[in-house]
Amino acid sequence: MSDEEVVDPMPLIQEDCKNSHHCHSIKDKFEECNIRVTNADGSTEETCVEEFFDLMECVDHCASDKIFATLK
Repeated sequence: MSDEEVVDPMPLIQEDCKNSHHCHSIKDKFEECNIRVTNADGSTEETCVEEFFDLMECVDHCASDKIFATLK
């Protein structure tokens, strides 16, 4: 066994994908929704669940091949 610590590449790959041009517009919509909900002071029932799931779907689609490519 090697004494090297294994680093999980998944969080870094997902972050890169979230900030990529592929997911940029979806990320912007999610952030805009968060700002609206945060500034509403409880006066809205709006949630950002749909925007969150759209962003996660984009990130997962982008990251899946890159993550599996790192497996040995």
